[in-house]
Amino acid sequence: MKRFIFKYLAERARTGSIMRPIAQIFLRSTKNDWQPFRVYIDSGADISLFTKNDAEYLGLNLNQGEYYPIIGVGRLLIPAYIHTIKMKIGESVLDVKAAFADSDEVPRLLGRTGVFPHFKITFCEQDLEIIFEATSNS
Repeated sequence: MKRFIFKYLAERARTGSIMRPIAQIFLRSTKNDWQPFRVYIDSGADISLFTKNDAEYLGLNLNQGEYYPIIGVGRLLIPAYIHTIKMKIGESVLDVKAAFADSDEVPRLLGRTGVFPHFKITFCEQDLEIIFEATSNS
């Protein structure tokens, strides 16, 4: 079973510093090259989320995706568009439906759809790491 470990990273918060579960993943651009992204691993996110600038960087036409408004924290509606993209986590390459917001003011999130079913994911707060173990689905 393939296993990939990501360390929590420190970020500034109003109360000082906080450790967050962040992974380095790769998305394939329309030019077929892999681009790195740091994303929050978010078990509460239905779908992975990226920014408008990320879509442009990957060569995607944002509005050609399926319109998919996202309702986030505080019940704020964010217009977004779903695109099917290739995502690489460790050595696993997945076809994933991901949302790209019509804004750059959103966090990058690694959500459940198309990702979580391929891994057993363990959040290990004691060691400040997240362990992805590939299942037979990946």
